[in-house]
Amino acid sequence: MKNLTKLFLLAILVVLASCQNETLNEGASSIVEEELSMEDQILVSDGEEDETFVLNQDLNAEMPAPALTFSTSSSLSSAECTPDLEALELSLPETISVTTTSNPGPNSYFEFDINDSSLADASLEGWCVDVDLDLGVEGPLNFDVYSSYEVLPEGLFENVDNFDLVNWILNQTFIGEASPSGGTYTYGHVQWAIWELIDDRNCALCTYLTDPTGQWFLTRPEEEAKGMEIVQAALDNGQDFVPGCGQKVALVLVPEERKQSIIYMVDVPEKEIPCSDCEGKVTKLELEFDWHNTKKIDIVQRYENTCYGKRVYCNRYAQPGEIINISGKNHDGTFGSYIYIYINNCYYTKIKTNCDTKIGPGYFRGVFNVISGESSHGGELCDYVEPEHCIRYWW
Repeated sequence: MKNLTKLFLLAILVVLASCQNETLNEGASSIVEEELSMEDQILVSDGEEDETFVLNQDLNAEMPAPALTFSTSSSLSSAECTPDLEALELSLPETISVTTTSNPGPNSYFEFDINDSSLADASLEGWCVDVDLDLGVEGPLNFDVYSSYEVLPEGLFENVDNFDLVNWILNQTFIGEASPSGGTYTYGHVQWAIWELIDDRNCALCTYLTDPTGQWFLTRPEEEAKGMEIVQAALDNGQDFVPGCGQKVALVLVPEERKQSIIYMVDVPEKEIPCSDCEGKVTKLELEFDWHNTKKIDIVQRYENTCYGKRVYCNRYAQPGEIINISGKNHDGTFGSYIYIYINNCYYTKIKTNCDTKIGPGYFRGVFNVISGESSHGGELCDYVEPEHCIRYWW
């Protein structure tokens, strides 16, 4: 029996020696050796290693990468984020200074600059929403700012309930696309459709709906037919449209002088999800590989309460600074108590994922930094706060 114990201990020493030799010999430069305090890093130990389960997958075997999936929606809001139009409304300045720089613009009815506030920017693409008034290349002029999804000043627009349709139109890619009636859609057809939906009448001369200007009337029936195709598409598809993450929302700029109102598009903001301390068990982790050389990484968890392991990151070579995203494989989406990290097929370290340690952004083990994560009962993980260490003084 003593001989068997000695042989077992000898085998462990051989494995550890081979792992350390592999790591050190692989990058035999003074930089690598110096930084390879990457270990002292086979192993990064907390003194309570528990990787003695049976890994029912060979770490030397390649595993297929997950199949790619594609979304059929232009919005990313369904699972990845929640749009926050209310926060957008609250963040808007009350007034801004605007200078119009061209009419028409190359891909819109106006181009203009916002001269101040958090919205300050140049060469913005704008659209007119009021046929009754004019706005040439002029400014600076002061405009009041509204989201097209908040309550707008009463009596300002004839068909204010159609801004959902206008938002739908401006989130499509009509300009340059082929029209069923022949030719392609231009910014003029989009602008005509906006007037048709918002105002109680459309343009008479429609001077600036073409470039060079004043050509619209030469082929008016054909141009208006294309405009109506866009209107009909909005009526068929854009009722009650609310843009989501990855899309844009129209802001309404109302001049303080008697001038045309303008709309232009800004990105839809994401709703900020409040973080919480790790509660329950960790379900997702985003890890940064904070090392200077490419290494083969495997990450394993114990599967349910069995003595078998499952790989959550499979036999892939991580580049320096690469971000690794992993999710738990248990029935409840958790990792269990730990994840176990292997580098070049050798055990490297583990990260406690049962929330006994309140891990979060800022937590690290060896060369793996936690960038973000989620827990089963707490959601998004808050930043890790290193516990204060008590020092006992003996007098």
